[in-house]
Amino acid sequence: MDLQTLKSSSQVAAVGIIFTLAPIAFGWAQEMSVREMVQEDCKQELSDYCGTVTPSRGRIAACLFAHNDKLSEQCQLTFEIGVLQLTQILTTVSYVIEQCSDDIDQYCEDVVVGGDRLRQCLADHRDELASNCQEAFSYAEESLE
Repeated sequence: MDLQTLKSSSQVAAVGIIFTLAPIAFGWAQEMSVREMVQEDCKQELSDYCGTVTPSRGRIAACLFAHNDKLSEQCQLTFEIGVLQLTQILTTVSYVIEQCSDDIDQYCEDVVVGGDRLRQCLADHRDELASNCQEAFSYAEESLE
């Protein structure tokens, strides 16, 4: 995924896209991933409603969303919490990309997005970043780690 795709995707609010992009966007991760929480609390629903869905690109999340009215209370709560957490991550990452786009172009142009590489590139150039990018990056580190 290239930076331009990430920039345009960060504005998409669809649940499936959020589940796909947020964990890979910058590499900031929660202690237990949203995917793991949903897999644990929605085992039965995943089997009953989404067992034939090919995993990838948020299809499982979209399946759960489509069957939202049939989910157990625990699964529904976990799914909703996960969506909120991932939305926060994606919003924060989008803010960093917006504030750091010039710095990303200057210092990280050849970095392939994902696997913590873009975050690491910005961290490696922290002292050289524009002040607005430094502030956004620091905010993201504080709020997402």
